[in-house]
Amino acid sequence: MHMTRILPLCLVIALLSACSGKEKKVLVMSSGDMQISGNTINLKPGTRHHEETFKPEGDSITVVSPAGTKGFSVKDAGYYVLNLKNDTIAGAYQRVGTDNSQIVISRENLKTRIDSLVQLMKGTNVSAAAKNYNLPPNTIAKITDNVNAEIIGPYLSMPRSFDPSTQHEVYKFYTNRELMEIVEKSGQIK
Repeated sequence: MHMTRILPLCLVIALLSACSGKEKKVLVMSSGDMQISGNTINLKPGTRHHEETFKPEGDSITVVSPAGTKGFSVKDAGYYVLNLKNDTIAGAYQRVGTDNSQIVISRENLKTRIDSLVQLMKGTNVSAAAKNYNLPPNTIAKITDNVNAEIIGPYLSMPRSFDPSTQHEVYKFYTNRELMEIVEKSGQIK
């Protein structure tokens, strides 16, 4: 009798474990307001940055806007970013945690980092393997298999609440306009 209670419990746990590997999550970044209903996003164009995360069902998302209707594929499990902004967004994996407080950045290292930002803005040397992304308007990209990763959008700062003793999977995105300001402040582009 005890086994008859354990067996259904084991089956439920196995089913839940199998389903969790197929989870999908989409972070939508837009210029203007949006309403998400099921797998359909109704976009109202504007100039205000807006972000919303949802879990799609099925293998596609539909965006309805005054410019028309467009579909986006989300066939694989993982965490996606959908850019519905008027500007390209670019971002990359950020090493956060494992106590990086003693790292000193040399002038040469800073120049290399700025060069990388310029390449990221242009969409060169961009690849999922390098964990960096350049998303022109109306494009989608799978960022990671980990739906629990943190993706921080444009105009937002990196949270200071991370535990420095553990590594976190974090991706930070900027608009191309923000990246240009960073590069100009560095003095690399005049």
